[in-house]
Amino acid sequence: MGVLMTLAALAGLTACSPADKPVIALRVVDGQPALVLAECADFTADRISVFTIGVTPAASWTIDRDSGSEVTSLTLLETPPDWHPAEQTLVAFDPNIEYSVAAYGDPRNAVPVRFTLAEVTGLGPEKVLVGGSAGKRKAVTETAFRDRARKAC
Repeated sequence: MGVLMTLAALAGLTACSPADKPVIALRVVDGQPALVLAECADFTADRISVFTIGVTPAASWTIDRDSGSEVTSLTLLETPPDWHPAEQTLVAFDPNIEYSVAAYGDPRNAVPVRFTLAEVTGLGPEKVLVGGSAGKRKAVTETAFRDRARKAC
């Protein structure tokens, strides 16, 4: 009986934790990966991080928002105004490496997007790459991405 009560309590706690929001996507701008953030009343990015997957030693590029302006898009590996670098061991993208980009906020985070340089630079106009569970990703229209984000918010 005690085990069942513990499992029920854990399930209840898991159900109460805020779900990650599908509010970030990637597109290509001037040949470079760029992050797109959809507006969401339930999410404001305070930290953005890009990191290598399956590489030792891992490399990352992380920026934090000071205060003030939010960003709606930014070229990865370039720090926008009102943000400051937190870690910059990743300075360029390698076509043979997989990456993940994440945006962190309070009280929720964004669903991360895993990508390769070829996936992002191969996107057509009006297309963005979105993330999903277990590292899945797919290319969708920017309109479809913003509609999904709006519904989730």
